[in-house]
Amino acid sequence: MKEINAKGKRGFILYSPIEKRYFFRIYHGDTFTDYDINAEEIEIEIIGDWTSLYESEEYNKLDFSSKALGK
Repeated sequence: MKEINAKGKRGFILYSPIEKRYFFRIYHGDTFTDYDINAEEIEIEIIGDWTSLYESEEYNKLDFSSKALGK
């Protein structure tokens, strides 16, 4: 197995509702590579404009922004 340093790699954390699991995807033009997530603590930085943090007394969530949802 070849090891590649992940520092500086940009990708997406995706969720598969069918498999009920999260995974990490890196796009390479028209193709992509998916990676299982086995580490328990991974530092991330959100760089897109299409997500927002929502906070309430009941719970907090990271979701699509109102801009992305057309609101």
